Amino acid sequence: MHRTVFAAAGIFLLTLAAAAQTPPPSGDVPGAKLPPGEGRDVAMRVCSKCHDPSNAASEDLDAAGWKDLVNQMAANGAQGSDADFDAIAAYLTKAFPSK
Repeated sequence: MHRTVFAAAGIFLLTLAAAAQTPPPSGDVPGAKLPPGEGRDVAMRVCSKCHDPSNAASEDLDAAGWKDLVNQMAANGAQGSDADFDAIAAYLTKAFPSK
């Protein structure tokens, strides 16, 4: 009886230790779905203040659509320069082209 309890407790503790060392899924890391490219660092810096920049991966926009979306984010209070917003729109257009 005692062996069974100790064995179960040992397995439980090993499971907890393994779970504590497991990195979070890539979907939980902000920007995980953003491919490398010029403008990614600006998108991470500006966009991550309000939301996960990986949200862009689910959009299907052309260059004008990305520009409009970035302008809307700026109007909603995103903090960045005009050059930052231009770089973000250009990056998103290249990284996530319309399908």
